[in-house]
Amino acid sequence: MLRAAGALGALTLGAPVCVRAQASAQFTIGVLPNVSARILFAAYQPMREHFERELGQKVEIATAPDFRSFSERTLKGEYDMVVIAPNLGRVATLDANWELLAVYDPRIPALAVGAIENTDNSPAQLRGKSVALANPQSLVALVGLDWLRSQGLQSGVDFKTVVTANDDSLGAVLRSGEAPIAIMSRGELRAKPPEMQAKLRVIHEIAQVPGFFVMANPKLDVAQRRRLRSLVQGFPATEDGRRFLGLSGFTNIREATEADLRFLDPYNDITRRGLGLKP
Repeated sequence: MLRAAGALGALTLGAPVCVRAQASAQFTIGVLPNVSARILFAAYQPMREHFERELGQKVEIATAPDFRSFSERTLKGEYDMVVIAPNLGRVATLDANWELLAVYDPRIPALAVGAIENTDNSPAQLRGKSVALANPQSLVALVGLDWLRSQGLQSGVDFKTVVTANDDSLGAVLRSGEAPIAIMSRGELRAKPPEMQAKLRVIHEIAQVPGFFVMANPKLDVAQRRRLRSLVQGFPATEDGRRFLGLSGFTNIREATEADLRFLDPYNDITRRGLGLKP
């Protein structure tokens, strides 16, 4: 589990800790690995500092190598609180009783992105080729594949999917033409190195999906979860919260709505299948 505790540079990759056994000494916030660990830990430093002061205990920011392992660790209860993709969070609520505390704003633009020299805006260019996905379990990826189906293109029939584990592999498949289109969020695009961003263009904005969910482990008692809800929703109005919003690009953290949940429910079973869970 990648961790940052105390000084930002204290990053390690080790065995998951049982946070329940040492909850009085340490509180662990798990954050979805949608960008590099370096960017993630820098952005979440103000939240770590704020929660450490407010809770009166050591707070650790932790992540995982990919969306699937992060979700698996969430479902196993290895974090006290998580910031998670909304479809993964919805499944955690339904299947493991995680409590939804808040949702991030703004909504997340799902984008179809291509190389700058690719002037073709038609999804049909994928026929016989591949679409690149950085995080195949993400809601952005699922919505993107839905959009391609609406354009008459079926994954595994008209095109393949290729998972690009890092910026170098993404650039390589786009430049080669193997995958003329990549599906990613606006935040993932902005997290690319400037020299890579200069070589990419947005072909199409597919949809705007709900922002990340903030959730509490159901093993925390009711008073703890109530306290967390208050801290999370009040965080943007604090000095640390304003620093966090400036670093992360988010604009607010608010109460979730029924509309947020309704958007997600069509993706519950496909999310479970992507995680290897029974629908």
